[in-house]
Amino acid sequence: MGCFWQHFMAQSAFLTWYLKHKWQCEVLLLALFFSVNMVANGYIAYVEKSATGIVFWKPWLWEISSALSVLLILPGLIWLSEQYPLRIQGIRQQMLRHLLASFMFCALHLVLMVTMRSFAYQLAGEDYRFDWSTSNLLYEYAKDVRLYLFFIILFEAYRFVIRRWRGEASKLADAPDLPDTTDVTEPYLTQVLVKMLNQEFLIKLSQVDYIKTAGNYQDLYVKGRAYPFRITQSSLLSQLTPTDFVKINRGEIVNINAVTRFNKLNSNDARLILQDGTELSVHKNYIENIPAKLRVVEV
Repeated sequence: MGCFWQHFMAQSAFLTWYLKHKWQCEVLLLALFFSVNMVANGYIAYVEKSATGIVFWKPWLWEISSALSVLLILPGLIWLSEQYPLRIQGIRQQMLRHLLASFMFCALHLVLMVTMRSFAYQLAGEDYRFDWSTSNLLYEYAKDVRLYLFFIILFEAYRFVIRRWRGEASKLADAPDLPDTTDVTEPYLTQVLVKMLNQEFLIKLSQVDYIKTAGNYQDLYVKGRAYPFRITQSSLLSQLTPTDFVKINRGEIVNINAVTRFNKLNSNDARLILQDGTELSVHKNYIENIPAKLRVVEV
């Protein structure tokens, strides 16, 4: 079973397709998760309350409003998990951060949920009253903190799988099992180690076409494929050969050797065309970083 899974996950065609449609797949999976969860919880709530003679739509409204509220908060939760991923180092600081974030998550969830329910009840000519007692708030927090931790762990696990599937880059010094083949006299980073499932291989920085910031990672693009490298942009830029790699906007660095064309735009920004056809935008504040010999405007 393990061999089959590794073989399946390593299929380059499926990987390429998934990464190309990654955003759509993620939205679809989340929509499916929330839809199934709403239907299941709504049905359970209705069955539990039906004996009390409650109106049919109310249990469904409770669950739908709760799920929609979480869905509205989810982008912020995704951002938080990307900016502050789970790590062994600084565990106390992380616990405090997530404790405060869980309080905020619960508060936003309650406010949005109660607002939706109150509006729906008003449309039905009724008055919705939420129990704001301490005991009920503690009950709601106990439910929400579990939901909060579920999503934080889910996002972390998902990104870990994607990184291992795509291949995660690291400095050779971080890989003690592999001899460091870099020249110790070389002042700049020349190659990185990529771990992909059970495989390890080297990528020379000269093979990298461009680098794009993705949260706490820098994606190294080689022949259209991205390898995430956990490092800040400023730290990576300081370790790259300045005559080869230059910053072209807030989130991207380009390998000058991969550039084939430079096009000036009416907005005073510019566009670079790489050898593989990739187009990158150059902000006007970074145009001077492009060597003068490449800054030839085509007529």
